[in-house]
Amino acid sequence: MKSKIKSDQTSEKKKHSRLKNRRGVADVISTMMLMAVTVTGASTLTYFMNDAFVSGNLGTISTLDSSSLNLLLLAYDTRDSSGLLKLIDVDNDIANGIDVNTGDPVLCGVTCSGTPNAIPENGGTEFIVLQIQNNGLNPIFLEDIGINNVVHTWDSSTAGMQLDASTNDLVGGKYPADGTFSILPIGAYPVIQNSNIQIQNGQAVNILVKLGLDDSDILLNKGIRVSFDVGNPQLVEFLIDSGDAR
Repeated sequence: MKSKIKSDQTSEKKKHSRLKNRRGVADVISTMMLMAVTVTGASTLTYFMNDAFVSGNLGTISTLDSSSLNLLLLAYDTRDSSGLLKLIDVDNDIANGIDVNTGDPVLCGVTCSGTPNAIPENGGTEFIVLQIQNNGLNPIFLEDIGINNVVHTWDSSTAGMQLDASTNDLVGGKYPADGTFSILPIGAYPVIQNSNIQIQNGQAVNILVKLGLDDSDILLNKGIRVSFDVGNPQLVEFLIDSGDAR
C-alpha cells in the first residue's frame, strides 16, 4: 500500500515538473513573440515616418510639437491657384511657378525674386495662407514664421493697411513684402491688416506669407515644415502639403 502511495506521489511530481517546464517554455515563446511584434512595429513606424519626411507625402495636417495644443492650425492654402483661402486677389500664378529644370509646378520663391515685391501674376514670389487660432488662456505675439526653416518676419508696413494684392505695390503695405508676412482678420471685407503681432486668446486669424529670396522653390505635392515663434522656448511646428488647401 505504501509502495502504491509513493508511486502515485512520484507520478504526480513528474506531472507537475512537466507542466512547469511547459509553462516555462510557453512564457519564453510569448516573450520572444512580443519582442518580435514590438521590433517589427517600431521598424514599420520608423519606415513610414522617414518616408513621410523624405517624400513629403503627408496627407494631413500633422503637428510635431505637443505645445501646438495652444496654437491650432485650422486651415491652409498652398495651391498654385487664385483666391487663396477665399481671399480676393490673393492669387498665385501657375504659369509663373514652373521648375526651370524639370518643368514641374512649384510655389515660386528664389526663382521669382528678380522683381522684388511684385505679385505672382507679374513674375513675383508666391503666397501661402495659414489660418491659426490662439487656443491658450493668454494673448500671444507672433514673432516670426518659418517656412522650411527659412524665417519670415512681420511686415510692419502692413499695419492698418487695406489688403490689395491685385497690382504691384510700389510703396509698400498693401500686402507683405518678399520674405515677410501680415496678419489678417477672418471674414471681414475690406480686409484691414492687423496693426500688430498680438493674437488674443480664442482669436483666429489668417496669416499671409510671401516667399522671398531665401526661399527655395517648393515642388507641389511635397511636405512643407511650418513653424511659429510665439515667444516660447520651443517653436510650434506643423507639416502641411504644398499645392493643397485644407
